[in-house]
Amino acid sequence: MKYNGSYFWLFKSPMKKVLTEKYGKQYAEDIMKKSKSVYRRLVTEADDLGDDNPMAYNELFALAFVAPYIASDKKIPPKTVQEMMRRALYHVKWYFGATNLNTDSGKNANKKNIMKYVKWYTPEMEKKYPTSFKVDFVGQPYPGACYYRITRCPICNYCQKLGVEELLPLFCELDNVMITLQHGVLHREQTIADGGDYCDYYITGNKE
Repeated sequence: MKYNGSYFWLFKSPMKKVLTEKYGKQYAEDIMKKSKSVYRRLVTEADDLGDDNPMAYNELFALAFVAPYIASDKKIPPKTVQEMMRRALYHVKWYFGATNLNTDSGKNANKKNIMKYVKWYTPEMEKKYPTSFKVDFVGQPYPGACYYRITRCPICNYCQKLGVEELLPLFCELDNVMITLQHGVLHREQTIADGGDYCDYYITGNKE
């Protein structure tokens, strides 16, 4: 995948703060310094999803948290990585909070993002990038609902290849945090990380 370090730099400060609180300033500095080169390697060695892929940012986002875990030789426990993720999201909560899933405009923005990918990932693109996200709308509870599901996840596949599959459930939990920050609720039956056939996203406003 083409390297983009913006997500690592965006989340570097809150991740370092968590490590400093738990293990001290020197350890935090050492791990984050190592993480920079680890992140670059992880991104460049990941499957190419396409430079203009509307969903590629999800993997760049996730790998920002995989990097310090690998840099520590997996000595940082997943529970600490989970706190690093949570702090990182609240670090940019203003961005998520700008979307209100209780409103039509908020719901339309949510639909627009996923439809942009569905339109981009044509059969031709799938042949070119066969490991990218696979999205459909099977099981939609009612017409017009904020709903979709992912049946192929490159993040899951790559984390399994890296031997860090224990982090996968944490990424799925981040979906709940992000949607909560958008004043919404995620109603989910299963995830690929937990052995399901898909990750379903049925989203409503938190006042509905």
